[in-house]
Amino acid sequence: MAELASLVASPVFWTWRARGGDGHSVLVIPGYGAQDRDMIAMRIWLKRMGYRPVKSGLDVNLGWSEEIVEKLGLRAEGEFRSSGRRVTLVGHSLGGLEARSVAQRRPHAVRSLIMLGAPLAFAGGTILPSVAITSIYVSMDLPYQPKARESHAENIQVKGSHGGLAVNRKVYLLLAELLGKPDLLT
Repeated sequence: MAELASLVASPVFWTWRARGGDGHSVLVIPGYGAQDRDMIAMRIWLKRMGYRPVKSGLDVNLGWSEEIVEKLGLRAEGEFRSSGRRVTLVGHSLGGLEARSVAQRRPHAVRSLIMLGAPLAFAGGTILPSVAITSIYVSMDLPYQPKARESHAENIQVKGSHGGLAVNRKVYLLLAELLGKPDLLT
């Protein structure tokens, strides 16, 4: 709650200091046991920033599965095909691990991958350099190896709680910067 209060009181939440977005789609994926409604603050902010926020379509994120990764991949692919622009994936915790799986399987449709406290100890394989990768985490995430291993990845530790990463003021400042970067393929 303290992180949400700090975010709502911050100018970055109200876009006073932030740049306008370029309108590309941002697929937001909740963590384990969470729902799209748990990510509403982020989607509202993304829309105000000038992006096209996209719900995951998960009633409840019940855990990593081929079925969930395929569903998320089809959602990302659909956004890519309808807009002609690659999609950014933002996933919290397990949602970050699922987003990573989508980026691995559909790099043509994914411009950047932003993981918030993702348990990357459970990740396999690598992601092509055409997909920008950022892993944002807190110190309590360290036992689950939240740092992305790809040489082109950026790993950033912030203060706060794991559960609060989706409403952490510093994370939104970083998102404003990261989302404003150009697609690596353009």
